[in-house]
Amino acid sequence: MIKLNPYILRYAFSYLLRHRTKNSFIFLSMTLLISLVLMLFFLSSTISYELSQKAKNMPDITLQNMQAGRESFVDEQMVDAILEIEGVSRAYAYIEAPYSFKGRTFRIFGVDAFEQIDDPFLSTILETKSFESGSMLVSKRVKELMQKAYYIDEFNFIRPDGTLKKMQIAGVFSTKDAPAYRDYIIMSKEDAREIFALKDMQATKIAVDVANKLETPLVATKLRERYPNAKIVTKKEQELAYENSFNFYTGTFLILFSVTLLTFFIIIYDKLSGLSSEEKREIGILKAIGWRIEDVLNAKFYEASFIAFFAYILGLCLAFVYVFVLKAPLLGNIFLHDAFLKSEQFVLAPHVEFFYLFLVFLLVVPLYLAAVIVPAWRVATLDADEVMR
Repeated sequence: MIKLNPYILRYAFSYLLRHRTKNSFIFLSMTLLISLVLMLFFLSSTISYELSQKAKNMPDITLQNMQAGRESFVDEQMVDAILEIEGVSRAYAYIEAPYSFKGRTFRIFGVDAFEQIDDPFLSTILETKSFESGSMLVSKRVKELMQKAYYIDEFNFIRPDGTLKKMQIAGVFSTKDAPAYRDYIIMSKEDAREIFALKDMQATKIAVDVANKLETPLVATKLRERYPNAKIVTKKEQELAYENSFNFYTGTFLILFSVTLLTFFIIIYDKLSGLSSEEKREIGILKAIGWRIEDVLNAKFYEASFIAFFAYILGLCLAFVYVFVLKAPLLGNIFLHDAFLKSEQFVLAPHVEFFYLFLVFLLVVPLYLAAVIVPAWRVATLDADEVMR
């Protein structure tokens, strides 16, 4: 059993200082390896979580009109015909489209007064905040971007024909618990139609809910037969599209992860291959002056623990800052291809799965402790004169 001995602890720290070059190299190498592995896990788990949250609030089926292969607008009168399809419990048209402003893309969401919204986050906002025609609700992020452009209480939207549409800012909502909505603007359908130059009874998409979720593929097939030019996407298909797009570049991460583990195990193999002649002679001297095997192992445990634990903590901090504070520059671009990054905005809000932290800890700390203690135990069990010879 390892006991805390202040004298042995002092010796362990003096050993680390005396061999600072070698120990610093091992410490920095382990820190970088740990931080790289945790960066991969943080990115993977966070993006997976954001994609699942996006898909969770989607309707069972989404219908969007297509003209010449491009996304177009739908007629709200189609809703009545869709409701006649057996299995459809609810259908409604809505306006949700991107609006570019100074390199940023806002999401404009048009909704009528007292209209039922399936999305729980947007529904909560509409229950707690109100707006009138000619005004809008914006997220805190959108408000900050508008203020930087000197728009304080109002904002001028540019219509497709170049004319301006002035909108008052009626309220601001927080997206702390729902980062996917940080670029949203909520306004009436009438105002949204004016901004995008839509005619009356026109919308961007139609949402369809199915009473029996198992019948969703059948209802989608009926919709495709009735509207061959429309783009029909089910929630399940969208989830699979997210997953496929997400997994497209995970092969790169698998390679990085494998190289990182291989490098770490090379360090472990080097430590297990045996101690240097100087280290063996030092253990022999310690035994000659009366140190027990237990004392030697305690000293080696303190040395390895200091390097392994502090490397793990520092690597964890570096990975957290890189992914969640700096938003994973370079590495994030490798992870997702450009087309997907343009269609989906990832906030990378902190989402940590402690299983990954525990897994990396088990892969690094116990293995390194064993790689240091086992060779020292082999030498410490020998006679002092045999070791020093």
